[in-house]
Amino acid sequence: MRLVLGSALADAAALWRAERDLIVRIAGVFYLLPILALALLASGLALPDQATQEQIREAVSSFYRANFIWLLLISIALEFGTLVLLKLFLQRGETVRDLLQAAAVRLLPFVLLGFANGAVMQLGFTLFVIPGLYVFGRTWMMGAAYAAEPERGLLGAVERGFRLSAGNGWRIALLGFGVAVIAGAAALVLLILSQTAIALAGGAEWAQALFTLPVAMAAAAAYAAFTLVRIAAYRRLAGSSNGT
Repeated sequence: MRLVLGSALADAAALWRAERDLIVRIAGVFYLLPILALALLASGLALPDQATQEQIREAVSSFYRANFIWLLLISIALEFGTLVLLKLFLQRGETVRDLLQAAAVRLLPFVLLGFANGAVMQLGFTLFVIPGLYVFGRTWMMGAAYAAEPERGLLGAVERGFRLSAGNGWRIALLGFGVAVIAGAAALVLLILSQTAIALAGGAEWAQALFTLPVAMAAAAAYAAFTLVRIAAYRRLAGSSNGT
């Protein structure tokens, strides 16, 4: 089935309108709070004035080494939120409690699948941008397939996602990266504005807390939008735009 990008975006908007309140609650807990925690950690990353590339690289490496466990927990929390949203729309009929329990049970394979896909995609990007984009397009539906059809198992979900993306790899890549770029650009603008406001306030702690919140909210909204588009694309490729 050929993926029509406009239809997928319209479906994602319809999902948002149908379950707005629940999406906001899920995103608030599993996207917003981890992103705020990440911002708190990142505030301790100090770079010298006019730092060289080597100094920046060393500072970032030291930051990752010192905060590896916290960064891992933040990543897992974000993945959990994504899995809950995927199951919300791809496995209807469950209560929120059931969704959370089912997501917790299946979280580890979902996280491992995400890390594996990310590693392969990074390898593609080290070769050139185009291979990385294509790998993303061929693997993005695998996690959705795992959430939608748990009876297939992890390997079955990999095969299902790869098969659904056949002939649509570039369209999926354009859809996913397009949404990520647009949403990320909006969050980046807010980040620049917030950093300017914090600098004007002399770096006061109250200013950091006040102006970091809207940036984190924008990033959480970007995560939610990215996931809704993923759901819409999967449902289109699986042969249904109404979840049946």
